[in-house]
Amino acid sequence: MKLKFALPLACTLLASIAPVAQAQEAADSVERNVFVMGGPFSDGYFGDTLAFWNVNYESNFFVGMGYQQFFHQVPQGLKFGVEAGFGARLGDKSSAEAWAGAVIRYDGWQLGDFTIATSITGGFSVVTDLIGAEATRAEQNGEDGAPFLYYLGPEIAISHASIPNWEVLGRIQHRSGGFSTIANLDGSNAATLGLRYKF
Repeated sequence: MKLKFALPLACTLLASIAPVAQAQEAADSVERNVFVMGGPFSDGYFGDTLAFWNVNYESNFFVGMGYQQFFHQVPQGLKFGVEAGFGARLGDKSSAEAWAGAVIRYDGWQLGDFTIATSITGGFSVVTDLIGAEATRAEQNGEDGAPFLYYLGPEIAISHASIPNWEVLGRIQHRSGGFSTIANLDGSNAATLGLRYKF
């Protein structure tokens, strides 16, 4: 898929989540947030990159920003919402990425004045070009670019009671073919750190 097809597809993908975000229930505590993040790509697979302290990193780097809208919360502390984001993949090539999906978040752990939250975002990702290990794997597997893949973003975030609207986060920025259901490709994996503002 060439750039002229990838960008309209990304716009369609992001626009498709807007009606979901409007389905808020008045009784719910509504939360929105914006975040920025960045970090290096690993040359390993998703499972390897989860052990971020023990993986080889490429010279390629990801930087991006995103928006989350939560529209439902259950008594057990789980929040449900949607997410959309844009990013740049920089290094041996330059590439843009857009992603969108559903997000589930749990805010349930308190350590003194600190709150530890976990979340996972699942959806779709589209890029303008492949870089690094992702490009190498696509060539080895005979994939023609594979710009449209699944997106997965597991995350841990920490905030302090004195500034509860701000969080420091760590996330794996992962895209893949989902066990060959879209493409025969375990794509890119970046270990990122970021900052979030909730409002």
